Amino acid sequence: MKRYRWLRARWPISMRVLAKRLRVKAFDGEQVEGFVLDRVRDDFLDARFVEKIEYDDTVTDPFGVEASFHRVEYRSCEFKAAVAGPGLELVDAPRGVQTMISRLAEATDFALAISPLSVNVLDWASEVQRRLNEVGIVDSLQLGAMELASNVQAKAVVKGSVDVLGATQALVHGKKHVIEKVQIRFMRPKRLTVLLTNNGVARFDQEPSEDLLSIVRASLPL
Repeated sequence: MKRYRWLRARWPISMRVLAKRLRVKAFDGEQVEGFVLDRVRDDFLDARFVEKIEYDDTVTDPFGVEASFHRVEYRSCEFKAAVAGPGLELVDAPRGVQTMISRLAEATDFALAISPLSVNVLDWASEVQRRLNEVGIVDSLQLGAMELASNVQAKAVVKGSVDVLGATQALVHGKKHVIEKVQIRFMRPKRLTVLLTNNGVARFDQEPSEDLLSIVRASLPL
């Protein structure tokens, strides 16, 4: 499953200038962290932030003898910085991206403004289908903060082999709620499942084509 997350980022410098500054912080294997630039254009750049993690792993054999092994791991986060749209796209990002965000801020002299997205996920799903010119089936939907009574809330997941939007409307029936996730299943041109969340995340059950990814990205209700 491929996971993309978008953040609202307003870049105070051009992509060419940003690329030059990231090259100063390049990762070449000697540093503990740094950037690797993959592609640079006037309106966007593709890059990776790499962290080198070293630690000693100690194991004990059946006779109580300990042995230590020095290990090296590389944690990488692929991202796209862009002038248009949300501004920052993370690909299969690890849980902690604060170090990378801090280094990007340093590269802009701390003038970079980044904030999380909060979107109407139903509007996002509808726009994706409109741009694809293909109607999919919403076969899964997650509700949050659904008010059952005063000071009583519930979280629910609605699933089905058919479209679940109608059943969901009957379930909430005027109750206050938040739609947190929507999963769309497409059958053409090939079987594909896309999960969208209200914090600007899209998960694909297979590697998306560049055309599909561009549509999902452009459909974000900013």
